[in-house]
Amino acid sequence: MVPSAPDYDIAIVGASFAGLACAREAARRDLRVLVVDRLRAPGDKIHTTGILVKEAQDEWAAPSHLVRQIKRVRVYSPSHRSLALERDDYFFLATDTQGLLNHLTEEVRAEGVEVRFGEAFEGAAREGGYLALRNSGLKCRFLVGADGARSQVASSFGLDRNVKYLKGVEYALEPIEGMEKSLHCFIDPEFAPGYIGWALPGLGVVQVGLACQRSHTPDLEGFMRHIDAHIQLSDRPIVEKRGGIIPIGGLLKRFYLDNVLLVGDAAGMVSPLTAGGIHRAYRFGRLAGVAIAEHLLEGGPNPGVILRKAYPNHAWKHLARWSYDQLPSRSMVEAAFRVPGVSNWLAGKVFFDAKR
Repeated sequence: MVPSAPDYDIAIVGASFAGLACAREAARRDLRVLVVDRLRAPGDKIHTTGILVKEAQDEWAAPSHLVRQIKRVRVYSPSHRSLALERDDYFFLATDTQGLLNHLTEEVRAEGVEVRFGEAFEGAAREGGYLALRNSGLKCRFLVGADGARSQVASSFGLDRNVKYLKGVEYALEPIEGMEKSLHCFIDPEFAPGYIGWALPGLGVVQVGLACQRSHTPDLEGFMRHIDAHIQLSDRPIVEKRGGIIPIGGLLKRFYLDNVLLVGDAAGMVSPLTAGGIHRAYRFGRLAGVAIAEHLLEGGPNPGVILRKAYPNHAWKHLARWSYDQLPSRSMVEAAFRVPGVSNWLAGKVFFDAKR
C-alpha cells in the first residue's frame, strides 16, 4: 500500500520567537507549514522579559507602537555604586510582549502558515516515512521542536534536555512618572547569584525581576525593598507576574535527528553569559527554516548539521559564565567597581557585544 501524502511539509511545536521565525522562512519557500501551541492565544503566559537587543530588531523588526527604546544601561554593585553605559549605535527595546507575539503570529499567518493554539504536543509516531502527530493524526515530513527549555519534542525523541539553567521571576508594576529611562542592572550575589536583578521602564509598566542559579530561591519582594532607595518600587501595585527557566548550558549536543530538529530554548540556543535568547531565536529559527526547505526540496544536508556549523562557540562567554558562577562575592564585585576602567570594559563587553 502506498502511504498517503503528508498533510504538511513541516510541523512546528511552539508559537514563540524561534518557532514563528522558522515558520515564516519555510513558508516563504513554498512549504506547507503548521504551527501548534498548547497555549490558548499568543503570549497567553509570558516567560520572558521581552527585552530585544538591537540585533533582534535588525532580524525581525517590531512595530514602533509595541516597543520602547532604551539607550542607557546603569549597572549597580551590591552597595549600589553605579556606572552608566551608553553607545550611540546601540539600543535595547522594552516590548509589549503579548502584543508583539500577536503581531508576529499574524505576520506568519499572512505568509500562509496555519497556526493553531490550544493544541498540545502529545508525541508523534513514524508512519510510512512521515511523522504523525498523536493528538491530531496529521502527518508531516519534518518536525521542529520550538517548545521551550523543557521541550516535549526533545523528551519524545530521546534528544538532549537542558540541565543547566537559571530561575527567573519578574513583576510588571504600575508605571513611575519620571523614572530614569535606563536598563537598571543590579549585580548582587546575595539576591541574584549567577545572574542579575533588573528594573526598567517598559510600555505602560515598570518591569522588575531577578534571575539566579537553580539552587537559589528568588526573593523579588526583598530585592525590591533593597533597591527602593534608587527606584521606588515597594509600594507599586502589581499588574502581572511572570516566571520561567533560562537555559545557560549552551547548544545541546544531540538537538536533531534525520527529520526532527530543536531550535530556540529547546536546543539551548541562549547566550550562556547574558542569558539573552530572542535574538538567537530569530536568527537560528530563520536559518532552520531555510535549511529545512533546502533539505526537503533540494536534498540538502541535515538542517541540524547546518545549524551546528553556524552556531557561535563564544568560548570566552562559557568561561565567563563559569567564573561568574564560581568566583564572585560581594567584596570581589565591589573591588571591580572601584577600578572604573576595568568595570566599564567588562560591562561594555557584556551589554554591547555586537556578536552576542
